[in-house]
Amino acid sequence: MAAVWVAVTVTLTGVFAVSRVFVTPRFYFADDSEVGAFGQWWQLGDRLLSGSFPVLDPHAWQAGNYFAEGQWGLLNPLTWLIAITARWAENPVVHTTIVKIAFLMLMAGGVYLLSRSFTASAPWAAVAGVLVPLGGFTVYMDAPSWATGLFNAAVLPWVWWGLRRSVEALRSPIPYLLASFALVTFGYVFGVLILVIILVESLVRAIIGRDRGRIVRTLLASAWGALLTIVVYLPGVLTAPVTARAGLGISNARFLNADLSDLMSAAAPTATASVGAWWGPETAAPLVYVAWLLPLLPLLLPMPRSVVRRCIPLFVLLALMIVLVIGPSQVGPLRWPVRFMPYVCLAACVLVAVMATHAFPALVTGRRVGWSFALLLVTTGITFANTPPQWRSLAVVLVVQALAIVGIAFVALSPRAPGDARRTGLTAAAAVAVSGLLVVPQMLVFPYTPLPKFGVPDSVERMEAVLAEASGDAIVVGDIYAYGGVDASFDERLMGNLWYLSPTPVSSLYTVLPYSTFSRDLCMDLRGSTCADSLATLWSTDDTTGLPVADLMGVSTILAMKATFPEQPMPPEGWRLVADGDYTWLFERAQEVAGAGGVAWTGSGTEVTVLDTSGTTVTFRVDSVGNDSRVVLGRLDYPGYAISGADHASPTRGWLLTVDTSEAQPGDIVTVAFRPPGFPVMVAALALGAAAAIGWVILQRRARRRSPVPAEGDEEQFIAATPAREAEPDTHG
Repeated sequence: MAAVWVAVTVTLTGVFAVSRVFVTPRFYFADDSEVGAFGQWWQLGDRLLSGSFPVLDPHAWQAGNYFAEGQWGLLNPLTWLIAITARWAENPVVHTTIVKIAFLMLMAGGVYLLSRSFTASAPWAAVAGVLVPLGGFTVYMDAPSWATGLFNAAVLPWVWWGLRRSVEALRSPIPYLLASFALVTFGYVFGVLILVIILVESLVRAIIGRDRGRIVRTLLASAWGALLTIVVYLPGVLTAPVTARAGLGISNARFLNADLSDLMSAAAPTATASVGAWWGPETAAPLVYVAWLLPLLPLLLPMPRSVVRRCIPLFVLLALMIVLVIGPSQVGPLRWPVRFMPYVCLAACVLVAVMATHAFPALVTGRRVGWSFALLLVTTGITFANTPPQWRSLAVVLVVQALAIVGIAFVALSPRAPGDARRTGLTAAAAVAVSGLLVVPQMLVFPYTPLPKFGVPDSVERMEAVLAEASGDAIVVGDIYAYGGVDASFDERLMGNLWYLSPTPVSSLYTVLPYSTFSRDLCMDLRGSTCADSLATLWSTDDTTGLPVADLMGVSTILAMKATFPEQPMPPEGWRLVADGDYTWLFERAQEVAGAGGVAWTGSGTEVTVLDTSGTTVTFRVDSVGNDSRVVLGRLDYPGYAISGADHASPTRGWLLTVDTSEAQPGDIVTVAFRPPGFPVMVAALALGAAAAIGWVILQRRARRRSPVPAEGDEEQFIAATPAREAEPDTHG
């Protein structure tokens, strides 16, 4: 029977997710997924299928340091699969939608297993599995836009389940090792922070219980996670000093964080609360929605002491997540704490499932039903006070929730009701049905994400044709957001990482780590949009080298947005206008120059011959050394460069990698090579992590041979206290 419940959980999650596509076909393809994720996947898939591995791309400039970027998921097999299928896909909307729905279904399955590990019965575990993917932040922010956030939230329940079965029950650690590897290598730090909290809680609990075996297993799990985190995040940390993420301050701008009154809307799927964002003090989406059945909590109290003990990890995570969500909007590089809401949903819904398993129907009384109605009215009243214009949808939800309470009370209290197991099954099925029913008013009130929708093409072939005949490296100047939603504009330009689909190397890409001095010099934002001065900067002469900045960057094509430049800019000598489009001006050099990555300039009297150039290395022979011994390379001066045969000079313009050949002799060979900063530490951490993982597997197998282990699927293996009654005898989840 449990297999049926898990199948229902995953299937209905898929059905509810697909239903949004019928209302809004591009529901799962907005904002960062449009101009960030798909192009990133496409490029990674292209590299993998061509047999190369992306480390550094000088042509991408501030977006080309892939290990430091982190969220490329370079070491993640799931990301590789997504990337390869993206490279084969013709329709980015369809591909992205399938990926997002698959991960929502993966999340549901993981929540089901996690709930079972905390001794929730199969029906109530199914309720939790359906509810968590319906959480407001997951539905309206992560799923439509922030793909790595969705991936983290989908994999985290599997990580936690794997950790519990390996640490608490002496099962094989392989599920935990695989799931945590996926979680960490997605490169999204929020999921890693949750993993740290879970591991610390597990270790503290084992120490308090003086359980040496659990202490050792938790330490092994922590060592694996910590070493893997070093591999993934060390390049970004060591690169941070030259990027816009270098700040470590704490501030509260009331931006994408909540307050306690906002959390009163956690049971209302159509309430916005007062979460401020780019649009002002209120966001048009139910970002703090957790689950409609939270007002039922009085029916499930009090919790038996044994149940409280086994739910300590859930209480700890829930409390810490709430503190973070209502905390400062930025703590160092971590910002927008409402992004922790998926984990509030996870802890809360699993907790409700466990409570219901041990309380329903035995603890349901008329008095507790009254308290549930009171809680429902109070929370709805506070929600209405925060957002009065939404009273109609709030009234609909209130009626549905009230009817649900009446129905649950009837099933629990009716003398003609069937046995406990059937009553539990009927109630859980009804709860799932209500969850699906409430999707309808939610979609009608909020048919799409509040995040930007750029309306990019749904054809890879069409995007591959943009700038297909351009010369050399290209850059876009001006406001790239001006024509968002104007379909015809995408015949002349692309946005963000979609430029990877163009045959021409374009530097105006999406990055989460803008190079500070470079982005200031060209006034470029993280998606490649610039101010009007950027064009003048490119055509201006650099004081140090005497060359135009465009020459130093190896740029042969400039695409200027007409929204920023309504009148045709006058190009300098050597440049010409080659296309006057409806939305853009296209300028090209009369004579194409070599693209980024190689030698861009040598000082007076200094001459070199380039022998080899690749994404990560430049090798040249010194022919002569003059009064000015500098050699400027057309690439950013990232941490991680090693220079043999010469010295590292201060970067030209504050961002161009510069070599000092003053100590070199004619005929000397100079090699400039890049490795992710901290590369030896990364390799050592990976080796130690692999050793810890292998050692753990070996120790587990030896321990299992020495002592009997409960049968697979026996959820009582997780309980240290006296087992509480199950609402259903079948516990194989």
